Amino acid sequence: MTDTSIDTQATTAEDSATLEHLDPRSLVVDTNVRNVANLKTDFIASIKEHGVLEPIVAVRDSDGQVLVRMGQRRTLAAREAGLATVPVYVRPHTTGDQTVERVSEQIVENAHRDDLTDAEYARGIQQMMDAGLSVTKVAKKLSVDKETVKAADTIRKSTAAMQALDVGQLSLTEAAALTEFEDFPDALDRLTSAAGTPRFDHVVAQLREQQANWQAQLKAQAQWRDKGFTILEDRPRPWDIECVALQNLRSATGESVSEDVVTDPAHWAVLVEEEEAWLDAETGEVVDESTVDWNTEDNPEATPEEGMRHYNTISDRTVFVPAYYCLDYAAAGLTLDPWFLRYAQPEDTAESSTGGDSVNAADDGEGDTPAAEVLTEAQQQEQEAQDQRRARRKVIALNRLGEAATGVRREFVTKLLTRKTLPKGASIFIAECLFREPALINDYHAAATTNDLLGVPKGQEMRKFITDLPPTGDGRAQVLILAVVLGALEARTTKDAWRSGGARPFMRYSVGSIDYLAFLAENGYQLAEVERIILGERTEDEVYDETLSASAAADTSDSLDEDAVEVPSTEHE
Repeated sequence: MTDTSIDTQATTAEDSATLEHLDPRSLVVDTNVRNVANLKTDFIASIKEHGVLEPIVAVRDSDGQVLVRMGQRRTLAAREAGLATVPVYVRPHTTGDQTVERVSEQIVENAHRDDLTDAEYARGIQQMMDAGLSVTKVAKKLSVDKETVKAADTIRKSTAAMQALDVGQLSLTEAAALTEFEDFPDALDRLTSAAGTPRFDHVVAQLREQQANWQAQLKAQAQWRDKGFTILEDRPRPWDIECVALQNLRSATGESVSEDVVTDPAHWAVLVEEEEAWLDAETGEVVDESTVDWNTEDNPEATPEEGMRHYNTISDRTVFVPAYYCLDYAAAGLTLDPWFLRYAQPEDTAESSTGGDSVNAADDGEGDTPAAEVLTEAQQQEQEAQDQRRARRKVIALNRLGEAATGVRREFVTKLLTRKTLPKGASIFIAECLFREPALINDYHAAATTNDLLGVPKGQEMRKFITDLPPTGDGRAQVLILAVVLGALEARTTKDAWRSGGARPFMRYSVGSIDYLAFLAENGYQLAEVERIILGERTEDEVYDETLSASAAADTSDSLDEDAVEVPSTEHE
């Protein structure tokens, strides 16, 4: 009997319900199970652009008031957007328990909602663009930023990005980043492992650096391949007489040789290696370090010594250089260095040297040095050579990570400096920096870096930012002071700042990268692993080894260095 009464009552209420267009300010927002309306700016913008598309559900009580049952956020947003009217589905007041009805309806309405997935959202944007709408118009229609629309447009061209979006591995903007690295091995795994975390931006920046490096290496290899040289992908075994390093070769008369003997590409192979070098800032040509007056560093007004060049005329970069290996030294008219010949091996005997008919002459009875000692010396020298190669490559790899971190860090600082007031702890930080080093803000490159962080247009001074402040702009003025301090510290935090390894620069600066990065971290910046070296939280070798492991498939230049050193065994000597 009770159920029949309720059904009849509900049917009657539905039959007498009306769809009306009412002023949202006239509606009474009834008690709602949702504690916080959480009106976001993009939601209000959407309501302003499209109006309320789904009618608000309300009841009219005995006093004639229209009480909102479902549509609390739509009502409040319509008021914020200044809409004159909104569609309201008005039902008459029933005699049932109003609290039970209101709460049950509000819970049911929200509990079973299923938001669009990022993939569905992206495809919807793509359909709008296919219909002829521009990025700007789509952004306005959906009340989203243009970058979101551009991201959706970007991923439509990538099967991998759409698949990652479909299975929820990446968000819309993250999937757009993946499209940059579709041909880059291991990129998807690295990006998905960092998805949804502050590390994602660092991984993207690192992949960009590695991809640019990889492409530069391929370009360098192509130059030598086009000349007819065999291109080596891996470093040859140290004692292979069928692929001998230039330094282990001699002329027909036994003299040392230079690159001048590399005349016929048919007899030579090239291993393209990456090295740090000083280049002319304008021409890009390699500069002899001995011609630089290093006392002019950080002093643009200094005059270099006669015959020397100023530090600001050079820049440090990585370059690709050839390491030559002779494939047939006899045909090239060369001989082997005697010391090298003592334990050299042809390729087919490398795995099982027994001292029998091998080229190995360590036990030929000449001289007083036992064969085992000769090989031990050879092993030691090759290990030292490998250690030196590792050290060089570590510098290059960590500098590359430092370069990648710089872009992410500067983007964070740029956003931080858009604030109208200082972040917590900034006043004390500024005071400490300037007290410990009053001349900090006069550093070379400090002003230029500050201008970059603030987005000061070229040809304009930061002073205008200050003179344009209103009388109530004290808070913003303090942020500009913070910008000057952070700009100076950012200028000091170069790509190789990791070399400090947690040590404070007692002699040169009183304030440095450690203070700078610690402040940024306290304000929400996610440190890159290479930056954690600066704070002393990680070691150089830890980060380098992790980098090799994570990017072995993508960065061939680093993985080449980790080949095992092979020298003749002394087991049978």
